[in-house]
Order: sequence, then structure tokens, then C-alpha cells
Amino acid sequence: MEVAASSDRFLVTFKGDDDPYCPLNWPFRKRAYTTFAYALCTFGPQVASSMYGQVSQDIAVEYGKSTIVATLGVSMFLLGVGFGPMFFAPISELYGRKLGVLVPFFVSGIFAFGCGAANNFQTILLMRFFQGLFGGAPIANTGGVLGDIWRPNTRAIALVFYSFVVTGGPPLGTLIGAAFSTLGKNGWRWSQYYSGIYALVIFALVITTIPETYHPVLLARKAKSLRIDTGNWAYHAEHEEWDFTLREMITKHFMRPFAMLLTPIVTSMSVYGSFVFGILYLGVVAVPVTFTEVRGWGTVVATLPSLAIFFGVVVGGCINILGSLHYARVLAAKNGNPVPEERLVAMKVGSFLMPIGLFIFGWTSPVQYPWISPVIGLVFLAAGFLTVFQGCINYLVDSFPRYAASAIAATTFLRSCSAAAFPIFGRIMFTTIGVPWGASLIGFVAIAMIPIPFFFYAFGAKVRAKNPYSKHVN
Repeated sequence: MEVAASSDRFLVTFKGDDDPYCPLNWPFRKRAYTTFAYALCTFGPQVASSMYGQVSQDIAVEYGKSTIVATLGVSMFLLGVGFGPMFFAPISELYGRKLGVLVPFFVSGIFAFGCGAANNFQTILLMRFFQGLFGGAPIANTGGVLGDIWRPNTRAIALVFYSFVVTGGPPLGTLIGAAFSTLGKNGWRWSQYYSGIYALVIFALVITTIPETYHPVLLARKAKSLRIDTGNWAYHAEHEEWDFTLREMITKHFMRPFAMLLTPIVTSMSVYGSFVFGILYLGVVAVPVTFTEVRGWGTVVATLPSLAIFFGVVVGGCINILGSLHYARVLAAKNGNPVPEERLVAMKVGSFLMPIGLFIFGWTSPVQYPWISPVIGLVFLAAGFLTVFQGCINYLVDSFPRYAASAIAATTFLRSCSAAAFPIFGRIMFTTIGVPWGASLIGFVAIAMIPIPFFFYAFGAKVRAKNPYSKHVN
């Protein structure tokens, strides 16, 4: 192994753009497999988050709770997901992605077994919270893995294909949960055992086939190897000089995301991203209400329209790919210098698709309209969700490259709180004022948020110039 030239000739770095030890230079097949493997880790908690909603009625009957109270299991899981990044992002940055993602993912599976074996409702809620807390590690930290292995001009495209796997979780979880609910009294328990078995199998697969991707940890290992091979103990990596303390964890990793939430860019993008993420889980509630209670479909069949959400995600992914190709051209014209505002081009399109989908879904939900009509609305809604949500994430990552983990942690916390609330008030809203006006109410809020990407596309550079976390970005 060689060491790149530096003012400190014993400081170990990557040799350059062609260093095969750097994950950015791995073969395409290896990077694609790594992306897919970590997507599977994120897919599990996403399925578990929504699957519970379809078996909550069985839990309500067994423990004498109302349907709304039983739905708290979804909310507790999502609240756990919101807090997870605060604890596991530092572990990922200190010990590497594999430890920061895979170990919590494994523990999340253990709590899934605990939930299935619970003998009272309080234990179910407690197990669900910790299942989400540990399951939040892959949901939050996998974005860092993509940053480790994909360069800016291709990262957004990789994120699109990653999202195809991940965002298929909630709609597929709805379908799987409905299937488990038909198995009788213990069907809900087997739904939780399924989550645990999935976590253990994927954990075993990924931990044995995927190498570490985090650059500082890799360089620290490289420095250690050089010291052993040469006998020269002067070789060192910057990461080895990091004296991580509990105080730093609290001030930088726990408090920084909340501090960044007070800045205009993070506030706007987090609120918008949280809103559309909440709508994704609102759809998990709205679809069964529309097709079971309004149209009288069977339990499992009524969840099939949820698959339209996945189809809409694919449509939104195609829009994002076009946006990424546009960004790659801009990046080349700027000699590789990031232009965060150009990430918002696809997001501007998605901001219109969201309310369009909500209004189509809401006002074609009555039984006199063909079933395909609200399904088309779901496609528009999901396409808008993906373009807006990924636009928010991409813009934050490019605006705060040094503090991307904190920015994403802030967004994850806010979006999880939003998603935790939407299933509860969504069911109440749709059953009280009806699906048409319930969807319209959310649609009006979506319309009010349309100016956000347009404002930052026009004035984002000026706003970033005044932000202490992004001043170094041109």
C-alpha cells in the first residue's frame, strides 16, 4: 500500500481517484450489490412499520382496546425510528457503517420477537418502540453508505434505485399484514415473528458479504496495517486522532440536529419532507378505509391498491433520474463544484403531483366511480412523494456535506414524528369527515408548500451564504 503525498508524509490517505481501496472506486457491481444489501436492511423496518397497522384490530380485540388505541403500535415504532439516528449516527461515524447499521438492525429483530411473544398491551407498545429505535439505524445511516460509495454525479440515481426497494416497504407491509390477519387469533403474533426472522436472515447475509465503506475507518485500518508491515509507528490516520467523548456525542451529534432545525433550509426541507412522508403512512390508513369500508372489499383484496404506491414511486424515480442527468450536466459545466439548487428541479415537478394525487384519490373514492380512479390518484401521490422527499434529502446533503448526517438526522426525527401522528388522526379524519374532504384537507396543505422548492431554487445560494453550517459550499 502507498500513501498519498501530504504535508505530513506519514498521514495515511487514499492515493487518488483511482485508488481501488477507496469505496468510490470499487467496481460498479460491488457498489450496486452493497446498495441493494443495505436497502434490504432498510426494507425490513419499513415493512414492520406498516404491517402492524393491518393486525391492530386483532390486537384491539384480544386486549380489549379501541382500534385507535391499538394503532399506537405504529406510532410508537415510528417515534423510535425518529430517535434512533441520534444514538446510532455517532456509532456509525466512530466505528464504521457495518457496526452502526447491522448490529442495531439485528437487535431490532430481537425486539420483534419480543413483541410477538408479549402477553399484555403495554409490553407490545414498549417492544414496538425499541424495535423502531434500533430499526431506525439502517433507515438513517444507509444514506451515509451511499455517500461512501457513489460520487455526486451518480449518487442521486443510486438513491432512486435504493428507494425502489425501501419505499416498497410500507405498501407491501400493508398487504403482508392483511394476509397475517386472516390466520386467526395468533396471526398478529406471526406477523411480528416474520419481522424478526427477516432481520436475522438479512443480518447474516449482509454482515458476511459486505465490506466496510466508511472512509475514515478504512484509512485507520490502512494506517494500522502500514505500522505493522513497516514497523514505523509514525503512520497514522486522522480518524485515529479523534478523541470521541460523551460530551461530544451530546453537543455535536444529539444537539446539532436540533440546532440545524432552527436554520431556514433545514426547517423548510425537514417540514416538507416530513409532511410528504406522513402522507405515505396516511395512505396506509386511507386505502383500507376507502376499499373496505366504502367499497366493501375483503381484507386482503382491499390492500392491493396500496401497490399503486410502489408503481408511483417508480414513476417518481424516473423523474428523479431525469433530474439527476440534468444535475450531472450542470456539475460537469461547473468543473465538479456542487450546485445544490439544481437538485430541486425534479422536486418542483413533484410539488404539483402531490396535491393532484390527493384530490383525485379523495374525490373518486365514492363507490359510483370505478376503482381504478382512486388508484390513479395514488400513483400521482406516490410519484410526488418520491420526487419531493428525495429532493429534500439531496438538497440537504449537497448544502451541508460536512454535516449531512446531522441534517438527515434532523429530518428523520421530524418525519418520524409526523408519520407517527398521521395514522392516528388520519383514521379519525377519514371516518369522521369522509375520504373526499379528508384527502382535500391534506391537499390544501400540499398546495401551500408548493412555493418551497421554487423559493430555494431562486434564493437558496444567498440563504446558504449566511448559514454557519454551509458557508463553505459555493
